Amino acid sequence: MKLFRLINILSIALLLASACNKEKEGSAAKYKGLVINEISGHDESGDESWVEILNTAESPISLEGVGLYLTDRYSRDKCVWSAAGGELAAGERLVVSTKDDGLATGIISSAEFTLRLGTSDDSVDEFLRSRDLEAVQYARGSYQRIPDGTGEWRNMTYPSKGKVNEIFDWKAPLPNAIWMWSSHMAPMMADDARIMKEYYRLGYRHLLLNSAAFTNRPHEAIPFMEKAEEIGYAVHGWIQAFYKGGTWNKPIDKETQTLKEEVFKDIQDLGRLCIEDFGVKGLHLDYIRFPGKASEYNFTKEVNSVAAVNRACRETRELCDSYDEGLVTSAALMPEKNSTNVYAQDPSQMGKWIHILMPMCYRYSYNYSDTGLVNVMNWFCTNSANAEVWSGLQTYDKSEQSLSEEALMADIMAYRQSNATGIVLFRYGLGTFPDVNDIWNESD
Repeated sequence: MKLFRLINILSIALLLASACNKEKEGSAAKYKGLVINEISGHDESGDESWVEILNTAESPISLEGVGLYLTDRYSRDKCVWSAAGGELAAGERLVVSTKDDGLATGIISSAEFTLRLGTSDDSVDEFLRSRDLEAVQYARGSYQRIPDGTGEWRNMTYPSKGKVNEIFDWKAPLPNAIWMWSSHMAPMMADDARIMKEYYRLGYRHLLLNSAAFTNRPHEAIPFMEKAEEIGYAVHGWIQAFYKGGTWNKPIDKETQTLKEEVFKDIQDLGRLCIEDFGVKGLHLDYIRFPGKASEYNFTKEVNSVAAVNRACRETRELCDSYDEGLVTSAALMPEKNSTNVYAQDPSQMGKWIHILMPMCYRYSYNYSDTGLVNVMNWFCTNSANAEVWSGLQTYDKSEQSLSEEALMADIMAYRQSNATGIVLFRYGLGTFPDVNDIWNESD
């Protein structure tokens, strides 16, 4: 009898334990479809940390009772964010950040941590650094699920805060770009980025920002990058390849007839800085030429001017490709045809490595007629190998007077008659920029 009672007591205990476990296991079931979609943890550098939560379900999900729980070197399963109620619609994102005190503490990506989404005793989703992604985040980067909401975790150099996580596709934005000096950041950002927003509204999508912004003005460059990304721009790092400190820095030593390896290393180091510390979407090579008489630097098959230009293009492409993030390469070219003996720029060779060639066919500097500029642009299009060709054009006349909106639009449409597939304006601060949203319509 005692044995029978003991068995009953044990059976009841097991049933109760089973019921409790089922209740515990199911406490987050109502949040199924919510995922941790992106994590930006930069507490070690004192920068903002934030987490993006995404509703991958096909219907709204209530946030009542859900939270984020952090385990790291300082705490164990600490609630660092608790929803104040409300719901997330299907496909909707919620970003919680230390910047607005939504996230109670920062996250350190350089050490082990676990971040889970759910209730105090059950999880609907979890990120474990040692399992999902051990790499330390880039300075402005984040851990992202790619494909968005469902994919494996990736360590990305550029964030996608509040937006779809995806590999950058340089052909997706409109092919309208602006060359920018570092000094242009401040006026572009003034009055809550009024001018930047206006240019975006007018159809400009790519900003080629001089690398001096990143080396000399990093505290301006970081908020500029954040605002540009928020608006929707792709920012490229504009590198002056064979030009340094206000003078030419040719990659061949004429006296010793040898390559200057430090020149190529400088380009790589600067490119890596632009990508890893600031999250640019591409690298743009300017001064990727000799200043003239390039043939005087032709000594051997390896040590010659054209080979030096092509090497810098190849190494820049290889650097960008190594991140596997869709980073785009572009290069500015002098507009003369068949000028390899002068500048060492052979578009048929450069175009094997560079995505976009940008001949600076400035009509007021070279006195191009409409027919003349179309002819020179078409020559580059024919001799560009695999690259696309975007037309570089002036926003000012020969006396450096700003062009009116009407005059600049007339020039753009003249370039548009060539086979070029994009435009690049030089420069911000001169000329009244026209609306270019519709210039690539097939009917035009």
